[in-house]
Amino acid sequence: MTVTVGITCHTEQRWSQLVEAIASVRSQDHPHRLVVSVDHNRPLFERLTDHYGDEIDVVENQYQQGVSGSRNTIALAATTPLVVFLEDDAFAEPGWLTALVAAMDDENVLGAGSRILPVWHTSEPRWFPREFGWVIGATLPEASAEPTAVRNVWTGGMIVRRDVFAEVGGFRADFGKVGDVSEPEDTELCLRMSRSRPGAVWLRVPAAVIRHHVPAERSSVAFFLRRCWLEGRGKAGLAKLTRNRTALSEESSYLRRVLPRGLRAYLLQGDVTKAGMVLAGVASTGVGFALQLARTGLAR
Repeated sequence: MTVTVGITCHTEQRWSQLVEAIASVRSQDHPHRLVVSVDHNRPLFERLTDHYGDEIDVVENQYQQGVSGSRNTIALAATTPLVVFLEDDAFAEPGWLTALVAAMDDENVLGAGSRILPVWHTSEPRWFPREFGWVIGATLPEASAEPTAVRNVWTGGMIVRRDVFAEVGGFRADFGKVGDVSEPEDTELCLRMSRSRPGAVWLRVPAAVIRHHVPAERSSVAFFLRRCWLEGRGKAGLAKLTRNRTALSEESSYLRRVLPRGLRAYLLQGDVTKAGMVLAGVASTGVGFALQLARTGLAR
């Protein structure tokens, strides 16, 4: 089955990474149609069309500015039953696409997500706790090599059933990542698609591996704390949007299980730096969450 693979991009500053992402998709064994969606950047669109000619499909975002609009441009125009998303600062390992498509053999699966590993442009910071991999766009270490049912997957490396995606209207125009706003549009989409198909599941597929670039400026404590704060704000926005705080069940489990386990391990190792960063990350996320709830009037 041929699938549509869409790469979203918005800036020429990531040109070399975009070329790498395109090459990684073109080298996949599974039959696919590659579409690159440019987010309201005409010079980048022209550079891509000049560089690749008719080797790949290059389109312009037909919706609101932001990655959600670019993804909707790809998926809503696709003619294949399955659509896969990849970002311009990531690249896929061999076998990635085959593993994702295989996870969709069960019709009860709405979609699936990849295992995402970081590519540090500098060495991994000594202080960085890996339980906070999401800060740099990396998934947690997998407990099993088999696909695992999850509440949601991340859009970087996501595969979805196009019919259900289109039925719910794709990504929301008023909720997502644009500029300094960091709202979890992928989680919101997964929840909405799940509500439309009670009993259906999402899977995370460890065998489907992509690697995500982590530039030097994202290796600082300041970036870490700001990203945690923005995540807290975004999750508060999700709670407000869904009017249901149980939508944050995965985050609650993460706070109750994953972080305490990591904190204990660091303390037993005598690594007070990483233990301190776990606490700092939780605090920054919590402050962002609480302030956003107060600002929107959801907290009562």
